[in-house]
Amino acid sequence: MLTTSHRWKSGSLPTPLELAALTGDRDRVIDLVRICSLLVVVAGHSIMLTVDTSDGAIHLGNTLAEVPILQPATWLLQVLPLFFFAGAAASTHGWMSRAPGDTPSAGHWLFTRTQRLLRPLGWYLGVVLVALAGLTTVGLDAAADVVARLGVQLLWFLGAYLLVLAVVPLLQRVRTSLHVAIALGTCWGSTALIDAVRLADGPSSLSYLNFLTVWTIPAVLGVAYTRRIVRPGTAAAVAIGALILDTALVQWGPYEVSLVTVPGQQLSNMSPPSLLLAGHAIVLCAGAIALRRTLASIAARPRVWWWVVLGNRGAMTLYLWHLPVLAAVIVLGAVMGLDRADVHSASFPIVVGVQTMLLVALMIPVVAMLSPLENRPLPWWDEPVASCAGRMRDLTLTAALVCLGVAVLMTSRYGLFGDGRTWLIFGIGCAATARVLALRRVRRRGADALPGGDASLQVSASRRSTTLDGSHRRR
Repeated sequence: MLTTSHRWKSGSLPTPLELAALTGDRDRVIDLVRICSLLVVVAGHSIMLTVDTSDGAIHLGNTLAEVPILQPATWLLQVLPLFFFAGAAASTHGWMSRAPGDTPSAGHWLFTRTQRLLRPLGWYLGVVLVALAGLTTVGLDAAADVVARLGVQLLWFLGAYLLVLAVVPLLQRVRTSLHVAIALGTCWGSTALIDAVRLADGPSSLSYLNFLTVWTIPAVLGVAYTRRIVRPGTAAAVAIGALILDTALVQWGPYEVSLVTVPGQQLSNMSPPSLLLAGHAIVLCAGAIALRRTLASIAARPRVWWWVVLGNRGAMTLYLWHLPVLAAVIVLGAVMGLDRADVHSASFPIVVGVQTMLLVALMIPVVAMLSPLENRPLPWWDEPVASCAGRMRDLTLTAALVCLGVAVLMTSRYGLFGDGRTWLIFGIGCAATARVLALRRVRRRGADALPGGDASLQVSASRRSTTLDGSHRRR
């Protein structure tokens, strides 16, 4: 955590040059990669969504399903591996910056990350549940169904991210290029084996292990990035080799070209993740390592860095709230006679393009307004965490958080009806259990405290100080 006693006026923000001076010791590439990957996700969701209300119901579709020639574009739009890459890189920086003997136990470290991740999720889910109850009460069943499904659909990312964060302490043993090769080979090979069982009509539940094996790949490369294990030239060669292999898997293998789920697919590359997505993660993350110097020069520009900092301050707000804002933009367009039903109409690309730009523009004030909720500690939930505990207690805490990740994944799969509600209640129970296990007895305020951290930057203006709470704090 970088803290300065410089006093800003209430509600004001530092200028680009002042902010650059405050954050001079950060690895800006990590923050640039994180926010850019989220912006691409936001734009991609807008570009791909179609909406048809001609029969009074709400039918959501995908542009890629009706215009298959656009599916190769997902190799550019599917950039979420970079978020996992940035998260692991930032976490590794935190581990490396700690003094010898000051490393927290794995479970308690994981909980500090979970504190920060679940804070904005709690506010978001509260609004979704209230909206769902209101729509159901007034009899708007079609809209309620959309909210119940689409409102939590993107939460799979948080579930997968929690599972990967649970592995990050183990990945700190990766110290050499051989270690990186073994870790990548293990994850890629395990994914290939699971896919083989999946294609042979094996147990469908086994394929969900790929949520861990595939998304651990960018985490491995994130660790390698921070520890400077892989040279840029080697990373470029690995990225090119993985791209060639991915092309072969599509050309001669069983895999679909689209890296996002498209209606009608026989084999999804996303849910659960496939071997093709595993290779794509290697391409993107190895490519980021290869382009490290170029990205650093871009992030070094004060104005660019200013936007990167503010964007990372509300990164989870941006991710969670962009679909509700997109829905509002689409409804407004429908009222004005602009719909997204016919992808083959001449007006469709214009409507989608304008609405996508409007969405990105609207997210700036939305993030500015809602990000304080993301950064404001909550009573009890954000109370200090013990830096370490007995082995059994720490393992139990880790298990509770892994179960929480699984619960979030399953809630996103089923929505807020039926089994989805059961998984949501189970997840809340796991979170509460973890909070109790991570509590510590406070003898003096601030001792041993590990407040919830995140890979994003936080800029909070107060009467006395400005704090930049980021991934490079001591965790």
